[in-house]
Amino acid sequence: MTPEETVALTRYVRAICPGQRMDEFTPDAWHDVLAPYDLTDARAAVVALVDGGAAFVAVGEITARVRQMRASRSRHIHGPGQSPEVPDADPDDIPAYLAAVRAQRLRAANPTARRRPLAELLATTGRHVPKATC
Repeated sequence: MTPEETVALTRYVRAICPGQRMDEFTPDAWHDVLAPYDLTDARAAVVALVDGGAAFVAVGEITARVRQMRASRSRHIHGPGQSPEVPDADPDDIPAYLAAVRAQRLRAANPTARRRPLAELLATTGRHVPKATC
């Protein structure tokens, strides 16, 4: 989230919770906490919190709800229901494969994340695969 988006979020929270006290330093403080998160997820978290009966919204509640939403979205990727998507890495290259699985889960959890372009995926094809010496 950019500083400008954090300002927009604090204004949004102020509009939804008019009794919530904020000052000119609130966006700066909130940005320190909310920088790794997406504005769309944060707004959805605010709505969910207010819909759940919250009269005031704390920045920690927003981050907790965003993490919960992301976990919910990525719960079934390579878990119950096994996603059909196969990680784009050689399973014999364990560090690369684990990194690909992690990146895949992060993309599933955050739908606004940058998708890998086809050219980047195809760049790894055609590399030499050593024969097994069993």
